[in-house]
Amino acid sequence: MNDNELLKARLAYYSFFSRVFEKELTEDKLGQLAAMKSGTPTGNEDIDKGFALLQRFFAQAPENRADELAADFARIFLAAGQAKGKAAFPYESIYTSKEKLLMQDAWEKMAGLFRAKGLSLSGVSADIKEDHIAAELLYAAHLAKESGAAEQLSFLEEHLLNWVPAFLADINAVAAYDLYKGLGQMLLGFLLEEQAYLTQATAKAESSDATLKSYSLSTDEMDRFIAGLKTEYRVYAPKIVTHRGSTRQVIRFQEISSVREIYNEDNSDFSPKEIYYPISQTMFYFTESEVTESRLKDDKGIVLIMHPCDINALRRLDNIFLHNGGEDNADMYYERLRRKVKIFMLECKQSGNNCFCVSMNSNRADNYDLALRLGDNAVMVQVQNPEWNRHFSGCTQAAFEPRFVTENRRSVHLPQIDGIEDVKLASALPYWSKFDDKCISCGGCNTVCPTCSCFDTVDVIYNETSRDGERRRVWSSCMLDTFTMTAGGARARKTPGANMRFKALHKAYDYGKRFDCGENMCVGCGRCITRCPKELDFADTLNEFADALAQAKKGGE
Repeated sequence: MNDNELLKARLAYYSFFSRVFEKELTEDKLGQLAAMKSGTPTGNEDIDKGFALLQRFFAQAPENRADELAADFARIFLAAGQAKGKAAFPYESIYTSKEKLLMQDAWEKMAGLFRAKGLSLSGVSADIKEDHIAAELLYAAHLAKESGAAEQLSFLEEHLLNWVPAFLADINAVAAYDLYKGLGQMLLGFLLEEQAYLTQATAKAESSDATLKSYSLSTDEMDRFIAGLKTEYRVYAPKIVTHRGSTRQVIRFQEISSVREIYNEDNSDFSPKEIYYPISQTMFYFTESEVTESRLKDDKGIVLIMHPCDINALRRLDNIFLHNGGEDNADMYYERLRRKVKIFMLECKQSGNNCFCVSMNSNRADNYDLALRLGDNAVMVQVQNPEWNRHFSGCTQAAFEPRFVTENRRSVHLPQIDGIEDVKLASALPYWSKFDDKCISCGGCNTVCPTCSCFDTVDVIYNETSRDGERRRVWSSCMLDTFTMTAGGARARKTPGANMRFKALHKAYDYGKRFDCGENMCVGCGRCITRCPKELDFADTLNEFADALAQAKKGGE
């Protein structure tokens, strides 16, 4: 059995067991179970024992078997007609909380996992929660399709195998018929087989990690690879776009179907952040009486083909949205999209016209799944995440190490800020007033910046006579003259120069200080320079700021 056949079989088992424990079995489903034929023993004691119990049930099944099993389902899983405590409630919380109650820590963890993956329970019964056995099996199936063996094994051991054995023991104690006893025994056997398989796959992946594999693909082979990806992922890369009603072309991250569509002559005009941090996101829907959390409608993953500077920018936004408020307070709207992202690093053909990534130490990246070098008739691929090697079976292996830009046309020296007194001195520099006449506060620089994260929240009411609507968060800009305006009309920063001071300090000092990470927020992609309608140059701004601060510090000596 090859890898694809094995995956299909595993998914079929997860789907099967999820269904049989979700709700009562119909006569059609019972007919399918009854038609299952005994074959050669599998060698899995639990599966063979469970199958024998199923056969015994169907050999002795009552004439009204569907009704009898519906009653048994209610008896086992809902405690219908049972004394207190005599049931197998199909929720992890029941088995892992001291109080033996629903919706405890296990439910919170599972609900968080579902949110993080952008998943919903729309395909199961309306009253089922995320830590129900059927929901956890569906989540495990999603991991089987989307995640590596290590993540799958971790979930299996931390959740399913942490409580399912005790749950199945309770089924055996309560069930009146052999059918659910048999299904439970088969489920346990399947999960233990999964554990053994994933343990071996994890060890194999770790052992093969020592040497990175590289391949040489023709453009046609790469296109076939992309076509295969698109069954499970949306594949984005910088691409030439002609906007409707205009002849002007811009470079923007768009879905691609061919490697030939990828633009790699210079940096893109817009950053990839709008894919994983959209310009507008619906947070929740509301009526006069209730609020409903938004859900992701697309269950496909995301592949982003992007340059090292944008990979480094992604890490900066991860810090802002996932770690700024502590590990338990990640921004769920960002997190559920971010966890979908797989990173393919695109080797820069050359330094862009306005790039200064070398000065910002963002010219190199190592946190990616694949690295790509685009040639005229071939693509070189280095696989850093061994989970992807299976996609290149039969491809020509090659010696390929990605190259990184080591010199830009532009260079920047950053301000030396050693403490709060330097911050105060930097904030008071007369230098910032030069922007009062030059900057028009359009916010265009923030729009194209891959690390800007500011947003507003807006309530959209569907019509004048209704209170139904939705709350959205929409990109905003610290450079807008209204950004710090309060309800009473007061503004914390009243001039373009004050806004530029805030942005420059944040990009070149505050972020690094906040996260103590040895890096600045700006990655030197140069997009803001290209975008500015007044030709304000942020590289020059940082250099001039550094010089002005150094001069002011000398004057204070």
